[in-house]
Amino acid sequence: MKGKKMREEKQMKFKEETLRRWDLKHFWHPYTQMNFYKKIKPPIICKGEGNWIIDINGKKYLDAVSSIWCVLHGHSKPELVKAIVSQAKILQHSTTLGLANVPSILLAKELSGLVGLPKVFFSEDGAEAVEIAIKMAFSFAKRNSKKFGNNNKKIKFACVKNAYHGDTLGAMSISGKTQFTKEYSQLLFSPIELPPVLCFRCGWNRAKEKGERICSFECMEKARDILRKKRPSAVFVEGGVQGAGGIIPLPPGYLKMLREETKKIGALLVVDEVATGFGKTGKMFGFEWELKKKQDELPDIVCLGKGLSGGYLPLAATLAKDEIFKVFLGEQWEGKHFFHGHTFTGNPILCNLALENVKLFKKENILQKIQDKIRYLEKRLSELWDLEFVGDIRGKGFMWGIEIVKKGKESFPPRFLAGWRVCLSMWKKGVFIRPLGDVLVINLPLSIKTKEIDFLLEALKESISDLKKFTKI
Repeated sequence: MKGKKMREEKQMKFKEETLRRWDLKHFWHPYTQMNFYKKIKPPIICKGEGNWIIDINGKKYLDAVSSIWCVLHGHSKPELVKAIVSQAKILQHSTTLGLANVPSILLAKELSGLVGLPKVFFSEDGAEAVEIAIKMAFSFAKRNSKKFGNNNKKIKFACVKNAYHGDTLGAMSISGKTQFTKEYSQLLFSPIELPPVLCFRCGWNRAKEKGERICSFECMEKARDILRKKRPSAVFVEGGVQGAGGIIPLPPGYLKMLREETKKIGALLVVDEVATGFGKTGKMFGFEWELKKKQDELPDIVCLGKGLSGGYLPLAATLAKDEIFKVFLGEQWEGKHFFHGHTFTGNPILCNLALENVKLFKKENILQKIQDKIRYLEKRLSELWDLEFVGDIRGKGFMWGIEIVKKGKESFPPRFLAGWRVCLSMWKKGVFIRPLGDVLVINLPLSIKTKEIDFLLEALKESISDLKKFTKI
């Protein structure tokens, strides 16, 4: 304890002014307009306790985005910290390029049982897990061209409009045309895009009242038609909820429809569970809401990340069926093996941490315990429908998006920065969230308490209502 306190004091000894100067001079932040960052002066975090993060001035913030959607059990969970330290004392790193280590073997076996797919390929983040899935799917289609009916035809993949699968070039490509990918369009391949599934702004939606849903699943029927006509080699989809596209739940039956259609046309179904896996939607994996863990229903490839390590260290995994694995088997001299692998693939510290994370789900009966919290969160969120500037509330489990509007479905002008105005107000009230445009993102840790949900909702109500101060509407 004494050593821990000394480390904390060491971090806090620097003056805020000094740290901000160094930060602006040297640190280029991800997904951050640095001119705006300089103006708003975000908190500088030095400590995490439970579901809270603490800045260098000692101010606490409820971590309502799970530190970018990955921290599951709160900060400084003793069991997870111990798993890191204990493994670090034994073996810090050992390559898995043609070599094995104990934690990576144990974790591969554990994940195979959890997901239902036999083969596990490790990586360091979700984007790479998707990149690996793309390369696996490409080689599988290429080496089995007759089965897919793609003889001598270009291999094509499909995705759902407004997808987000990561920031590497392949992952960006399979996300389709979005605000995140347009800058780099000349570097990317173009997938077949299935229609958007955002009910609030659906071209077929005839709803007139706020929160009303009148749907005949036209987007699903159109997607079916496109798949049958275009016959892609693989379809990529997020695990029941599109994340960075604006927290968009897939329509009921959508994943089941994709599984049925991909089987009919001989395409692979790749489910990206990087953001949705490990309890975030209320089940261990998002696909489990519609697909049973049977060989004929399971996805062909599943990508994991974020919560795999409990959100403490970078670890991801791509799981595949034996049928895919077998196309890479051959003699050593043939060069048929999978040409992919990074320095820290299967790192023992990361894998030991993930093993402890999985163990916590079982030991603490987490999936059962979170159900009451999810119902309570949904109940409290429904209170926001009465607010003037709330256009839509959508999500599943602990993943929610609240779309801020000027009126009806009319957005505020981009320069107004409605989403950011609400978030900055939330920071002042002791809640950290970050918007996606004018969509307020709530992505809570599984360890959230009901009193913390109450604290969050009261801050949300006040901060959204405060928009009235900035507009004459």
